[in-house]
Amino acid sequence: MKIKEWFQMMTLGQPYKYLRLMLWCLFDSIVMSIPYGLMLGAVYYLLAPLAQPGTALPTTALWLLVGGFLAQLIAYFFIRLKTYIDASTGYAGIIKDSQITLGEHLRQLSMGFYSARDAGDLSTVLLRDYQTVGDLSQQMLPQVAVILIRFVLAAVLLAAFDWRMTLAVFLVIPLALPFAFLSLRRMGRISADLQNAQREVASGILEYVSGIQTLRAFHMAGAQFQSLKRSFERERSAAIHMETGAAAPVSMLGRFVLSCGIGLVMLTGAFLLTRGELEPFYYLAFLILTLTIYEPVLTLFTFIADFSRTRRSGERIQALFQERPLPEPEVSQTPQGTDITFEHVSFAYGEKEVLHDISLQFPARSVTALVGPSGSGKSTVTRLAARFWDVTGGAVRLGGVDVRDMRTDEILGRISVVFQDVYLFHDSIEANIRMGKPDATMEEIMEAAKAAACHDFIMALPDGYQTIVGEGGSTLSGGEKQRISIARALLKDAPIVLLDEATASLDPENEVLIQQAISALVAEKTVIVIAHRLQSIMSADNIIVLEDGWVAESGTHEQLLARGGIYANLWAEQSRAGIWRL
Repeated sequence: MKIKEWFQMMTLGQPYKYLRLMLWCLFDSIVMSIPYGLMLGAVYYLLAPLAQPGTALPTTALWLLVGGFLAQLIAYFFIRLKTYIDASTGYAGIIKDSQITLGEHLRQLSMGFYSARDAGDLSTVLLRDYQTVGDLSQQMLPQVAVILIRFVLAAVLLAAFDWRMTLAVFLVIPLALPFAFLSLRRMGRISADLQNAQREVASGILEYVSGIQTLRAFHMAGAQFQSLKRSFERERSAAIHMETGAAAPVSMLGRFVLSCGIGLVMLTGAFLLTRGELEPFYYLAFLILTLTIYEPVLTLFTFIADFSRTRRSGERIQALFQERPLPEPEVSQTPQGTDITFEHVSFAYGEKEVLHDISLQFPARSVTALVGPSGSGKSTVTRLAARFWDVTGGAVRLGGVDVRDMRTDEILGRISVVFQDVYLFHDSIEANIRMGKPDATMEEIMEAAKAAACHDFIMALPDGYQTIVGEGGSTLSGGEKQRISIARALLKDAPIVLLDEATASLDPENEVLIQQAISALVAEKTVIVIAHRLQSIMSADNIIVLEDGWVAESGTHEQLLARGGIYANLWAEQSRAGIWRL
């Protein structure tokens, strides 16, 4: 990777803001270094009477140095304050901007991206990786830049006094670099193992917490935790291996080489001093400055582990930005109606094709039901209708317009979706319903809730519509969550409604109420219903039976029963199951 590309990645796409902040850090470092020069001046004036006996102590010069030191303290306070505030707010702003941009980017990605990515993996990128890159950007990059610039300035200034001593000071630094590069390459592989272990831990925690009720019900909480515990142990082992396998050797070897450099400076200075080619003051000055020059180099060595880990984090963030969203047309076409047509549509998840050249008609202002065994492609049809993915063959048309010729927000603005797996946000019930129509009045929200048969149980809660539901709606039952989701869709009042197993978690009484609400929509909306309970879609205008991604049958309830095919068999099985009583 080129340095420019690496810097662009590490600065989250805002290199010029970082350069400005780094300049402030450089100015801060220069002002902070002034006391070293003042100290050398003080040593020079204090040694003057020893070098030339009988010479009076230059008290005036010493007092000027003290004044310079006090002025430096005052100046450094304000400069350091400015640097700290600008750096803290500046870096935080850059990270915030990047996270918001990434959030907008993720919002535009297809559902196929999310079906292939683990939630723990995404949360690791958005939280841990951003924190890692932010820590490096705020600490390491400015320090590296300051150290390199100070090296150049120190080399020029010291060479003006004695080039031989300057060469002795800087000679060992290149000798230590091969160890750093060798370790950096090794740490690249080790850090990849560490980050894989961290992603595994994040995914394991989410899975364990989300499924704790099921685990306890089957007395598996302890056994499943052992798996999570092993993930923690792998993360710990990878972290220890990273430090002991690469970071520690680099630090020790670097310190050893630089310690040899201190010895080299002492021997070179002593040799020149005995030959009268170096003044004692300059010898002492080089000894003092050598320590201040080598210390930042040791700091760079300790950054190697952070650098390798941060590069991996930056690459993972960049990889998310490189995911391509569904293409959007420059000019969105306007559909003429709300009918949906599938024309010879094929679709595949990766290498597995789940729909095979199917053609379907969903007429406007009618109810069409999709039935069939699990995995037959029912949910895929509804997702393609809402353009959560693009078809791999054929076309999906809304009101005669290919959905690929419409902007995604315009498609979704015409569609209300109720998923089988309902997700409610950690907010009030009112806020969760209001998502369907942000400017809705309270009366409209309550009317939608009544139509979805959830008004009564909401009013029975302690705070009514202001009751806060847990994350994902964890404080409500499955049926209650689903009814709130239906209320949200009814409030949106979109001309197309997609119901994916919308009545799966409802008791018979509430299911009847929901069916009545859906029936009231038929005259005005295009409704696509997925249902396993065939009794709930008996009155549908058309029933399409899917099997293994093919259209097996279609027709009304009576027509399909008379045909004696798959639908009739499913109806017979459910009728027999309905006889059983506990």
